[in-house]
Amino acid sequence: MDTTNIDDQKRRIRKEIKLMKQDYSPKQRKEMSTPILDKLEKLPEFKEAKTVMLYWSMNDEVFSHDFVCKWASKKKVILPCVKGETLDLKVFKGIEYLVEGENYGIPEPDGPVFMNEDEIDLILIPGVAFDKENNRMGRGKAYYDRLLQSLSAFKVGICFDFQVLDHVPIDEHDIKMNCIVY
Repeated sequence: MDTTNIDDQKRRIRKEIKLMKQDYSPKQRKEMSTPILDKLEKLPEFKEAKTVMLYWSMNDEVFSHDFVCKWASKKKVILPCVKGETLDLKVFKGIEYLVEGENYGIPEPDGPVFMNEDEIDLILIPGVAFDKENNRMGRGKAYYDRLLQSLSAFKVGICFDFQVLDHVPIDEHDIKMNCIVY
């Protein structure tokens, strides 16, 4: 397998998607996020889940801050926290308990690492691009791919509709989603 070709393809797609995202203001992206999260809430897997791993969105992702806060009173919400090359999982207990993360400055929960990974029923995973085969392409650091290897929870990719392509280049490390919501 020619990995340089795959890396080049991924680099090109990341660049194209980044440019597409710039066509929308933060306000527009926030408005575009609402119907996507409404669809997520209707998934039987989400409705039945007691413990969900969500994410605190970066500026160019489906906006999740209000969604995290809304569901934290109804479900146990876990957020990923960058720790070196890996993601630690921590329970979200409210905005007032968020601290600046070590990478990208993403706010993340303060407190102990959540060790009961088997309790997680559903994982919501952002990405740069997805395809019709439920493949996901991230930002290139493989944080989620490493984490997902050990988790058996239902995996939901989430993105804006222009991030769903006919095909994304994948290699053996890339983890497929169970479904994609956009």
